[in-house]
Amino acid sequence: MRLIISENKDVYFNLALEDVLLHGTDADILMLWQSRSAVVCGKHQNLCGEANYRYCKNHNIDLARRLSGGGTVYHDEGNVNFTFIQNLKPHEELNINFRKFLDLMMDVLGSMGVYTTYSGRNDLLLNELKISGNAEHLHQQSRRVLHHGTLLFYSKLDTLGEALHSHGNYESKAVKSVRSKVGNIKPHTAFENVQDFIVALAERFIVKFGYFPSIITPEETAKAQELRANKYATDAWIVGYSPAYRVEKELLFNNKSVKIALSVNKGIIDTAAIIEGSAEGLDTAVSALTGKPFNTETEQQFFTSLNLPYTEAVQYSLF
Repeated sequence: MRLIISENKDVYFNLALEDVLLHGTDADILMLWQSRSAVVCGKHQNLCGEANYRYCKNHNIDLARRLSGGGTVYHDEGNVNFTFIQNLKPHEELNINFRKFLDLMMDVLGSMGVYTTYSGRNDLLLNELKISGNAEHLHQQSRRVLHHGTLLFYSKLDTLGEALHSHGNYESKAVKSVRSKVGNIKPHTAFENVQDFIVALAERFIVKFGYFPSIITPEETAKAQELRANKYATDAWIVGYSPAYRVEKELLFNNKSVKIALSVNKGIIDTAAIIEGSAEGLDTAVSALTGKPFNTETEQQFFTSLNLPYTEAVQYSLF
């Protein structure tokens, strides 16, 4: 059983590496990793309906989509991600089983003096506060399962709250996140920094469960870099994979409120309409959105056509 500690803090690389290790190997694996600030939504979620797009873009918080379902989570360098990848035993059914992996993590955390409880919503709680959100993906053909979760060691909880607070009224069949009160592990442990915490996690999984330290091979790295470039870091995956949805947004033109509605499908604006208010040239600008990709370039063209500077005040208003 391989234990990997990824030194790469690029969220797109690590999500791609999970994919490569799931589909390109047959070993049982535990990977511990971190990423720079990022919001990561579930495979079947509407990213723009889960994240504060403007806040994330203006604060250099990466936006990403993972392979598994479930809710949206926040990463930063005060958080530790863990990824279990295992073959199902012949007697095991092709079912999602969070407790199989969370029981292991609870055991290890308990040996470090961090006594967690199971929330019933696939989270781990510490003193009734969520410190770990989890999700799973089952690859039925190979009978391999990927389980990954977060461990909030010393994350910026105020930033987490802002980043996961979307704006606008969204209607879709996308899976919606269930918000919970969160907390950090650090105040409840003697570990001074996150790196010592990671080392302790690794040592206990080696001793208690027989994992052995392993490096990411050059071949695995190359495959992950390719998958990062072609999938995980692309707008087509991050934004375009969102289920079809409708959003209403309120914009200000010369201090006058205007509401517009957009219907977006596979990252393309299907319809665009003004539902309240008016402004000079707005009819034409809104009509021109139809058929265009839902991205920052389209947004910039929209405001430019209205002779409005694309300043930070209006940037990402449509998202």
